[in-house]
Amino acid sequence: MNESLLELERVDVVELARTIYRSDEIEKVYLQWNAVEEAYRISGRTPLRAKLEQLRASLVPLGFHPWRWVQEWRKEVDDTLAQGKTARLDPDDVQGTADLVRTLNELPLLGDRAVPIRIFSQQLFRDTKHLERQTLKRLIALAKQASGEQRETEEEWLDYLGLTRNPQSVSLCGPLVFRARDGKQADTSAFPGGLGLSGETIEAMTHFFIPARHILTIENWTSYHQYLEQPSVRAGEVLAIYTGGYPNRVLQSFLRKLSQVVSEASNPPELLHWGDIDLGGIRIFKWLQFNFFPRLRPYRMGVDTLLQYEAQAAPVSEEYASQLLHALNEPRYADWLPVLEIMLERRIRLEQECINE
Repeated sequence: MNESLLELERVDVVELARTIYRSDEIEKVYLQWNAVEEAYRISGRTPLRAKLEQLRASLVPLGFHPWRWVQEWRKEVDDTLAQGKTARLDPDDVQGTADLVRTLNELPLLGDRAVPIRIFSQQLFRDTKHLERQTLKRLIALAKQASGEQRETEEEWLDYLGLTRNPQSVSLCGPLVFRARDGKQADTSAFPGGLGLSGETIEAMTHFFIPARHILTIENWTSYHQYLEQPSVRAGEVLAIYTGGYPNRVLQSFLRKLSQVVSEASNPPELLHWGDIDLGGIRIFKWLQFNFFPRLRPYRMGVDTLLQYEAQAAPVSEEYASQLLHALNEPRYADWLPVLEIMLERRIRLEQECINE
């Protein structure tokens, strides 16, 4: 060690302080400020500042990204990196950041239908598992942090980004008549237990006719199947559609076509949504209302239902209660104030599976 230090002193990289009584005993080592770059070169290490500049360079392609939240995130991170801070990126994993950038740039090109993760990974990295092993977690974390969107599950976040683990379909039950591109007519009321429609089928559907008096979207899979036993469904009065939380992209395509038919109808069916009586359920309702059905109304999501099943309701944490308090002050939830106030007052929320009549 001493020999190495003496050599570094000889080339003016360090200054050595010896002990008072022994000139061959080194007490302290001072790195020379003007020799920092030479010290990095000798040690074979890359300076942090250089790593941060590499990260900044890897983020440049996001400057004109079609998703505004990605542009804003890139600018915020670039400003932080310019100040010599890491911006929660790993300076020793420049390649990982480059893979993230590459993924973000490719996602907007996927179109309206979600693409299976492994097919996307193979197309982008020539490796079906690379995305899941290296990039997926930070991609979802970034979307949660920067997009401003609200989603409940990983599958919903994947769909928001244009990805999916499994092929998507639409589950519905009730009367709906439509034509396919070949001109053949189909009537879903012929299937009393409901059916699933693939994305390809949805794309081919034209010339809708809705005999049902009500259209009811249902958030939960169990509640959807329980509701199919209702006499109103059996009688063909209700078209029930399973949303699975936030609708996936195939379902969005179907709802878009459905909303067009409803908006043009002279005597449109009543539009209802049934979901959890909690923040997630309310957000899904508002999302459906904003994107597809402006006249959408809640079904069994009011104060009376919440109090009727209070014994089955789940308690909420202090953090959740603070979110409820914040929601009370948001104008977009003005129609939900009575429900939010009871949820906050009683510190409860109700999942729709509790309503099993």
